[in-house]
Amino acid sequence: MKDRKLFLVNMATIGEVFDKQLSDSLLEVYWRILEPFDDSECLTIFKRIVIELKFFPKPAEMVSMLRGTGEERAINAWLEALGAVKRFGNYQSVKFSDPAIHSVIQSMGGWPQFALMSVAEEKWKQKEFERLYQVLAENPRHGKHPEYLPGEHEIRNEAMGYDVKPQIARIGFSEGLKLIGK
Repeated sequence: MKDRKLFLVNMATIGEVFDKQLSDSLLEVYWRILEPFDDSECLTIFKRIVIELKFFPKPAEMVSMLRGTGEERAINAWLEALGAVKRFGNYQSVKFSDPAIHSVIQSMGGWPQFALMSVAEEKWKQKEFERLYQVLAENPRHGKHPEYLPGEHEIRNEAMGYDVKPQIARIGFSEGLKLIGK
């Protein structure tokens, strides 16, 4: 959340709704927890808190409401990856806003192989993807995620010694679809 005034107004509101006194130090904890999220996402959560919860939420509950469960995030990541497969196929290099998707697809054989899955394989690939996503996205011990996933064109050009900067499709970024150089 970027708008501190908006944050304070909404925290005061849910404080009143749940009859909870909010100290400055407690407000600072919630502010730091919500800081990475967009204002619009936080406003939606504040509304949901008032409508859905019976008790004042802990910071972890608010983050869980914002991010979703691990299973929900894995399903959303799968849908995003599947949409990219249908839109770009295996030839285009891709970069997802969620870098954990890169690690998952890389561990499944890389973008070209992932994008060539058949309809019959899709159900099993989804199960594998979601399982891997929950492990790789949630555990920082698995190291750094790849910056992007090279497509078939880039892989072949590199193998033949061509020094061509690839066009990379950005998927899931707030500015929309954009092709970028390496």
